[in-house]
Amino acid sequence: MALTHVLQVLACLLTVSQLVSPAGFPDMAPRAPTLSVNPHRPAYLSGESLSLTCSAPGADQVVQFQLWKDEAAQSPRDSHRQRVHSFPLAQLGVQDSGTYTCVYLVQQSKGQSQSWRSNPVPISVYDHPAAPALSVSPRHPVYLPGEAVTLQCMAPPGAHPVTGFQLSRVGGRNLSSGSSNTHTLSITGLGDAGSFTCLYWICPSSRCIQSWESRPISISVTDPPSRPVLSVDPQSGEVREGLPLLITCMAPGDTGNWRFHFYKDGDELIPGDVESEISTTEPSTSSVNVSVLGIPRASPNNIGVFTCGYEENVSGRWVPSPRSQAVNITVNITETAWAQPRNMLPVCVILVALGMALAPLVWYCRRNKRVLEPSQYLRGSEPGGGDGELDSRRCYEELKSSSVGVELPEEGSDVYTLLTFPSSAMP
Repeated sequence: MALTHVLQVLACLLTVSQLVSPAGFPDMAPRAPTLSVNPHRPAYLSGESLSLTCSAPGADQVVQFQLWKDEAAQSPRDSHRQRVHSFPLAQLGVQDSGTYTCVYLVQQSKGQSQSWRSNPVPISVYDHPAAPALSVSPRHPVYLPGEAVTLQCMAPPGAHPVTGFQLSRVGGRNLSSGSSNTHTLSITGLGDAGSFTCLYWICPSSRCIQSWESRPISISVTDPPSRPVLSVDPQSGEVREGLPLLITCMAPGDTGNWRFHFYKDGDELIPGDVESEISTTEPSTSSVNVSVLGIPRASPNNIGVFTCGYEENVSGRWVPSPRSQAVNITVNITETAWAQPRNMLPVCVILVALGMALAPLVWYCRRNKRVLEPSQYLRGSEPGGGDGELDSRRCYEELKSSSVGVELPEEGSDVYTLLTFPSSAMP
């Protein structure tokens, strides 16, 4: 019984060995080919190219090769009696993404036979991410040495998570590359001018993909304007109180558009300030490069160190110049009283005139007191007495016939004094 079962198992094994043997099945499908890709990348960008190579094993005569994408077969290609065939994919697009396989056809006794499918090769194609936006802060039409600007690269909304940014000079080196989307550019001279762009990259797979470049931003650099020249009238910088003072600021060159500023002890002077009586004369045309600060009447408030500067319109930006050399202004208060004697002249003339008028009056009254009868000018005494008091009213009546006058001119005319005495009053 047991022997019978053993014989049955041996018969089955012999039958199976005959079924799987190529000799037992001469029309069995050929072995699967090998599909490879060159260059091999985890992801591809639109516009790139690759080549898929299908290699048939064994010694069978290959007639054709055929490439499959997903479950769609492409047109077969003649093998030209070669066991290897390449399928180039140029100018890849997103539509080329998929899983590729290949087969080959061999000529057998009963006709052509197709091989098993090859190993799958996945192909992922991505478009370049949309270009970012590059901005600069602060934004000026022109920059000066010593200033700094910040370049910022912004990915568009809704973009794939950004891994890094790159900012670079057009046609030059990269300024920065990393996770930060900003870069501070320190301007040291005209050589820092140029055009700048930026990009970012994403990493949807083990391969990172760069975006398109941003629109370039131009940065212009100019040297600062030259230092102005400050001059004063009087040239010594010393002015008497009450006299006018002129301070002139001159910009170099004869063309341009300027705005002038004056400073006293570091603080800017405001044109038209009533309290300080300051006014400025600005250039009326672009060809005038002079501004004058006028102080009609100098006072101790104007004592200090004066400087000036100007702004020049360069491509729409008002660019400040360096300050001029400093000029020290002093107001001579000591000489002011002597410099303006006419203010005290009327008072002096009145005092002198009163003195000259009173002197003849006193002398005349005293002389008449000695010559005339005392009783005529004395009161409170009898005739013949000499101890009475001088009657000033009577003396005045006697002098009415005399004329003692002082004529004072108005301020601004020549000064003179006129005195008139009676002939009987003269000694």
